[in-house]
Amino acid sequence: MYEFNIRGIKLGVSFSFLALVGFLTLCGEGIRAQLAMCLACCIVHEIGHLLAMLYLGVGADKLILYGGGMLIRRKKGLSSSNLTDCIILLAGPLANALLAVLFLLLGMKNASGYNLFCAVFNLLPFSYFDGGRIADTLFPDSKAVSLIKNIIILMFACLVFSVTLMGGFNISLLVTFIYIAVCEILA
Repeated sequence: MYEFNIRGIKLGVSFSFLALVGFLTLCGEGIRAQLAMCLACCIVHEIGHLLAMLYLGVGADKLILYGGGMLIRRKKGLSSSNLTDCIILLAGPLANALLAVLFLLLGMKNASGYNLFCAVFNLLPFSYFDGGRIADTLFPDSKAVSLIKNIIILMFACLVFSVTLMGGFNISLLVTFIYIAVCEILA
């Protein structure tokens, strides 16, 4: 990973980010545009978190660009209230939702859809996503939250199975399901 220091914050650029940029140059124009839009949505999402952190006085120590977008690491030793943490976690999906509305008003339906999907997807109650981290912050060790997570995973599995049975095998849907299931198993 390459690291730079900008105003006291370390900026890291991982190999996976450089590999993604290289991959984008090899893709056809349509796929390249879709992947670039997904990456842009992820970065807007993380910038929403970062702006909330800065506004609420929660310092960032490191920003890492990687193949999945951008990761923000807090300064070590800083503690914050549950309310502050929830506001920071909600700021990412809110940034995507606001951008989705703006793009919709500008008539850019695809860009709006990508941002809306990013906002809703990140609010799912899984440990790796903002929604799961909010649920764990507000309801630690809750059996109800665990039940909801399991029901959503089961529904997702049914969706993947149904789409495949109807002849519409979708690799990104399958990869997303596997990613969510693995994250929940490892959490």
